[in-house]
Amino acid sequence: MRKIYLTTASALVLSMVAAAAAEARDGFYIAARGGYTDFNVNNKDDSMPDAPKVELDSGWHISGAIGYKLGYFRVEGEYIYRDDSDDEYTYNTPGAGHKTILESDSFMANAYLDIMPNYWISPYITGGIGLSRLDLETYDFPGVTERETDSADNFTWQIGAGLSLRINRCLNLDAGYRYIDMGEIDDADINAHEWYGGLRYTF
Repeated sequence: MRKIYLTTASALVLSMVAAAAAEARDGFYIAARGGYTDFNVNNKDDSMPDAPKVELDSGWHISGAIGYKLGYFRVEGEYIYRDDSDDEYTYNTPGAGHKTILESDSFMANAYLDIMPNYWISPYITGGIGLSRLDLETYDFPGVTERETDSADNFTWQIGAGLSLRINRCLNLDAGYRYIDMGEIDDADINAHEWYGGLRYTF
C-alpha cells in the first residue's frame, strides 16, 4: 500500500514539474467568465436626514473576451453583461414606496500581468479602461403614475487581481476579483465589487 501511495505521489509531482517546465502557449485567446456583482451607490443626497439611502441588490454577471498573450502579458477586449439590479423602500404610508432599477453593461480594454505564466498556478494583476452604458428607472408605487428614466454612457475603469490554473498548454481556469467604477448617473456614482471565474483558451 505504501508503494502505491509513493508511486501516485511521484506521478503527481512529475506531472506538476512537467506542466511547470512546458511553456504556456502564446497567441490569440478567447475567454468566458461569470460571477457575482456587489453594487455600491454613492449619492450626494444620502447625507440629507430625510433622504433614504439607495442600496441596489447584488446580482450575477457574464462576460466574453478576445485577447492576445505574449509571455508575461495579456491584452484583451471584454464585454460584460450584468443582471438588472433594483432597490425598493417604503414611505410612512402603508403599501406606498419608491423603486429604483439599474441596467448596466460595459465594454472594456484590459491588460494583465501574469507573475508566473509557465507554472501550473500563477497569480496575476489586471487593470482596464472602457465604456459603460447605464439605464436608470425610478417610480413610486402602488399607483405608478410617472416613471423617471435616465441614461448615461460613462468612462469606466477597473483594477483587480486573481489566480490562473493551467490545465494544459492551451487551457486555463481563471478566478479573480476586480473593483470597477462606472461613473455617474442622476447625481450618483455607480461602482461595484466583482468576483468571477472562467475558462481561457489560447489558440
